[in-house]
Amino acid sequence: MRAGWGSIVIDFGVQFATVPDVPKCRHLILRSAAWWIAALLLCATGCQRDSAAREARERNLRRAKAAVQAQDISAAIHWGERAVARRPNSGLAHRELGLLYDNWQQDYVRALYHYQRYLELRPDAADHADVADRMAHCRTALAAEVAATPAEMKRAIQTRDSRITALETELAALRADAATSAKPPRGKPSAAKAAPAAPPATTAPVAPPPAAAETQTHVVQSGETLATISARYYGSPAKWELIFNANRDRLSSPNNVRVGTRLTIPPP
Repeated sequence: MRAGWGSIVIDFGVQFATVPDVPKCRHLILRSAAWWIAALLLCATGCQRDSAAREARERNLRRAKAAVQAQDISAAIHWGERAVARRPNSGLAHRELGLLYDNWQQDYVRALYHYQRYLELRPDAADHADVADRMAHCRTALAAEVAATPAEMKRAIQTRDSRITALETELAALRADAATSAKPPRGKPSAAKAAPAAPPATTAPVAPPPAAAETQTHVVQSGETLATISARYYGSPAKWELIFNANRDRLSSPNNVRVGTRLTIPPP
């Protein structure tokens, strides 16, 4: 660099750096940023896949799936709950529990909870729409169950009152028969001294013949199975096949008993 005043010229000897090409630098920065974003996405995808794989290999969850294949639903729910207790953020465990409570227990409240947790933990799950449809089904079934409960309770109360009235009538008739049999016969006194009469024989009250067994109707409530319904009406859970055989048009299998289903209860 030169500067002069009159006849004096001064050389400062300074060199300025060349200004870089701004568009070219911007292009390089964008390419570098895109590369890092792609790397982060690949890393996140890999982490998600690793997490899903770890969930599937979880010991309690594997036991739950094995129990489902053996149709031991109680054990499957037990191991599923153990899996959730060990890994509360396991979306796969929540989904399996939701299916168990929905398909096998008709416990729609618990099923809704686990479905909701699954969608919260896996918002981008491939089966998101299917799980949302199942939640809608659970809400509909739960509403039908709540609506049917008062009517069923009213019918149960009416049946109980009718039975109490019938028993009271039978008891009154038995008491009347017993009172009539206990009275001695009236007759004229004899002139001769009669021998002491033997006490009148008391006729034992005759038990009324058992009422003819009638077919009853039962609306399935939450948590009920054919075994529990059998125990309620027959006094033993072992007679569940009677109920299943009488309702084959409504039940596809003994384990597929849905809340709100009206079942025919045949005589034992």
